[in-house]
This record gives sequence, C-alpha cells and structure tokens, in this order.
Amino acid sequence: MNKPVQPKLAIQKPQVLDFQFHGKAGEFFRIWIVNLCLTILTLGIYSAWAKVRTHQYFYGHTTLGGSSFEYTALPMQILKGRLIAFGLFILYQVITNFFPLAALPMMLLFAAVLPWIIVRSMMFRHFNTRYRNIRFGFDGGYVQALIAYVLLPVGSAFTAGLLYPYAVCRQQRWLANHSRFGDTQMSAEFKAGAFYSIYLSALFLMISTGVLFFLVQTAAPTLTPLLPLVVLPFYYLVYAYIKVNVVNLTLNNLHLGEHRFESRMRTLAYLWIFISNTFAIVFTLGLATPWAMIRSANYRATCTSALIQGDLEQFVQAQQDQQNAFGEELGETLDLEFGV
Repeated sequence: MNKPVQPKLAIQKPQVLDFQFHGKAGEFFRIWIVNLCLTILTLGIYSAWAKVRTHQYFYGHTTLGGSSFEYTALPMQILKGRLIAFGLFILYQVITNFFPLAALPMMLLFAAVLPWIIVRSMMFRHFNTRYRNIRFGFDGGYVQALIAYVLLPVGSAFTAGLLYPYAVCRQQRWLANHSRFGDTQMSAEFKAGAFYSIYLSALFLMISTGVLFFLVQTAAPTLTPLLPLVVLPFYYLVYAYIKVNVVNLTLNNLHLGEHRFESRMRTLAYLWIFISNTFAIVFTLGLATPWAMIRSANYRATCTSALIQGDLEQFVQAQQDQQNAFGEELGETLDLEFGV
C-alpha cells in the first residue's frame, strides 16, 4: 500500500528591507559648524552636547522599514564620563612624571580596567539607541572582554601577530552574542579561519606591494622620491580591504532571532570614498568634514539590508509587549569614549 505523499511546505522567502540614510550635507553643515564653534569657545565642554546633536542627526536620518532610529543619551552623562577620563589622564601624567617607576604598574592597572570601560561603553551605546521606541541592550561581561581586548592582543604581540585575527574574531563574537533588541538576543557564529583568511590576504597584498616597489626602486632609482606618493594609496587599499571584509563578515553572520542581515560593501568603492573624503577635508581645511561624514553614512546604509522572516510589524509589537511587561533597565552608565 502506497503511503500518501506529504505536501512539501513552501519555504518562505525573507522580506528584504534596505537601510536608508536621508541626511544632507548642507543641512548637517549648519549643525557641525555651530558644534565646532561652541566647542572651541567653551574649551571643549560643549563637545558632549555636540556629540548628542550629531548622533541624533545621523540616527534620526537612518531608517529601516520607514522608521528611523533614535539616540537618547543626555549630554551631562557624556560630559561626566569625559571629565572622569580627562581627570584619570592628568593623574597618570602627573604620577608617571614624578614617579617614573610607577609607569608599569599604571599600565597594568589600565589593562585591568580597560575591559570594564569597554563593557560600560557598550551598555551605554546600546541602551541609548532605540528603534520604534524599543531600546537595544548589551549584557557582555568583564572576563570575556578581558580575554578578547587585553589577553589575546597582548598574546599576539608575543606571537608576531599570529593571534591577532583570532583576537578580532573573539571581539566580534563577543559584541554580537551579547547584544539584543528589546528582549530578542542577537547571535553570530564566526569561524576564526574566516578572519585569518582576511588578514593573510591583506598581509600578502602588503608584501607584494613592498616587493613591487623595491623592484621599481632598484630598476629606476630616479623614481624613489615619488614612491611615497604611490605607496600610501596601496596601504590605504590594505586598510580598506580589512575594514570592508570584517564588516561584511560580521553583518552577514549576524542574526536577530530568526532575522538576519546582509552587507554588500566593496573594497574599491570604500577606498575611493575614504581617499576622496580625506583629500576633500585636507584641501578645504576641514570644512568638507560634514560632506564626508554624510557621504560615508550614505554608502554604509546603501550597502546594508535586513532580511526579515515574517512580518516586521508583528515582531516589533512582540518586543513592545515584552518591554512593557519587564520594564526598561536602568541606563545610568558612563560614556567613556573608546573605539570598539
């Protein structure tokens, strides 16, 4: 007796939503120039307000599915963090100048405190980012940050850089797997081999470039004074290659529940934007900075999409219900400026 054939369930294709950036250079220039003037006039104090205004502009002009993001930090929180960081820097300078032998213990102390700074910075950044009135969150811990940002980078210094790609892998994995939107956890499974592939390719490019220019210098010594002008763009190419591929690798493996993301940045396109922005800023004595920032943000948004399984409205509504049920976490953390 033949068994009845079970109908195959149709695989639902994800809904592709592109990130969009709507900022205008002329519009942002007015904000930027006021921020710059007031920061100078107040000896840097207004920089906290300048950061909030800048972030609010860029977040507010970045949309997904017709809704924009929000930046909700208060300038006084940022100012407090900066004053503490500035005070610690002055304390370090004073102690090491009067007691040179204290430099090493101070460096070890900073290495021990650094993971805490990174954790608090990420908590602050996520808590003050909202989408459709839902806050992001971060719950990374000290020990994992210590391994990823201190122990592995130090280890890479003693292994001729062999541990560095693994350190970057651990950093990206830690950031992704401890971030959340509302009550939904983000996740990413990164393989260290993928990061080693990126950095080994970059190393091969650097070595090949060095050999090529050595041969040119040997064959035509008269071109030696011009070599720095030619070498610099090639090393910018290495930087762009690493930056683009690490971003793409991270976002293309990032999941938010059953939803995921896609990044389509290209090395040469990013390199052109980076170099042309740099020249524009230099030749305009900094006045092209707003144009460069808008241009970079627009390219990043254009190359990024969210692949939504099901209905975005239902997903967001579920996050709102969970947020209302559990309440919002306390966001009194310091914005200790640290690039991660």
